[in-house]
Amino acid sequence: MHSAIYRDLEENLVSNEIQITIAFADRIKRIHYSYQRRTDDYRFYVKDYSEYNTVLQLGLIAIGHSWLSITKFYPGNRLTYCTKCWCLGHLRNKCNSENKCRICLENVRVDTLHVCKNEPKCAQCDGNHHSLDNQCQVIKEYKDQLKEDVEDAIQKGLLQRLSLQEKSPMFEFRDQDFPPLTTSDNHSNKRWNIA
Repeated sequence: MHSAIYRDLEENLVSNEIQITIAFADRIKRIHYSYQRRTDDYRFYVKDYSEYNTVLQLGLIAIGHSWLSITKFYPGNRLTYCTKCWCLGHLRNKCNSENKCRICLENVRVDTLHVCKNEPKCAQCDGNHHSLDNQCQVIKEYKDQLKEDVEDAIQKGLLQRLSLQEKSPMFEFRDQDFPPLTTSDNHSNKRWNIA
C-alpha cells in the first residue's frame, strides 16, 4: 500500500498513526526520491487480507489531523543491466567486456589496484553522470519503453500482475497432532562415566 504524507510530519509520528489505524500494517518505510517533493510517500504491507481490502475500499487514512489518500503500491519495473560494463539490456554472465569501475568506467583488473577519479561517466550516453542515473535521457527512454512493453504484455495476457491471495486458514491446535512427550528426569545428578 502507499500513501502521500505532508513533509512536515515526523517519520515516527506517521509510522505510529499508520499502525494505530491499520492493525496489521508492517514494514512501514518512507520512499526516498532523488528530487524534492511537496509530500513524502510511505510504503507498507498489510498482512491481513480482509483489512487490506477494507483499507483499499476506504481509500483514506487519518494522519496528523488530515485525511490522506491511500492506494495500492506498484513497484517499478526493474532494469536489466550489467554489473561488469554497466550497460543496459544484458547481465554480467553474458557480457564480453572487461570489468569496469562503476563510477569512472575505467577498466578494473583483479591484479591491479584501481584508483577511481570519482568523475562519473555514463555507460549509456558518455555523459558526466552515473551509468544508472534517472536523469540520463537513455535511462528515461529505456524505462518508458520497458513500461510500455510490460503494459502491452499484460494486455495481451503474456504477463500477469501478482495479486494478493486470500489468506490461508489460521493454524488450529489439536491434541492428537502433538502427543505429549514421555517425561524423564533430566534434572537428576547424572555423572560422566570417566575412568
